Amino acid sequence: HETELALFRVTQEALSNVRRHSDSRTASIRLARTATEFRLEVRDEGRGMKAAGKPPAGSSLGGGLGVGILGMRERMRQLGGSLEIKSDDHGTCVIAIAPVTGQTPAQLQA
Repeated sequence: HETELALFRVTQEALSNVRRHSDSRTASIRLARTATEFRLEVRDEGRGMKAAGKPPAGSSLGGGLGVGILGMRERMRQLGGSLEIKSDDHGTCVIAIAPVTGQTPAQLQA
């Protein structure tokens, strides 16, 4: 349940950022699962971000990234996962990766 909620909140924040900042007319969401991880990708075709990627080592402010991105990164960190942002002048892709817990595939589909 924690992973499901965290991925939902990351999706929500990423789409909010697309709407507020990207000037993109579209966004796509992809969620995939392997035996060991969930991988969420939220992609837009907007103007990109200047401060994409990970914050500098020792930085508490996230290298100029907004509070929403820091929140997404923290949610993934708490699950033992990660958040990556790839961005250029053709768009941005937010990639959230969370480990699969000890549940079986049948339990995850229920």
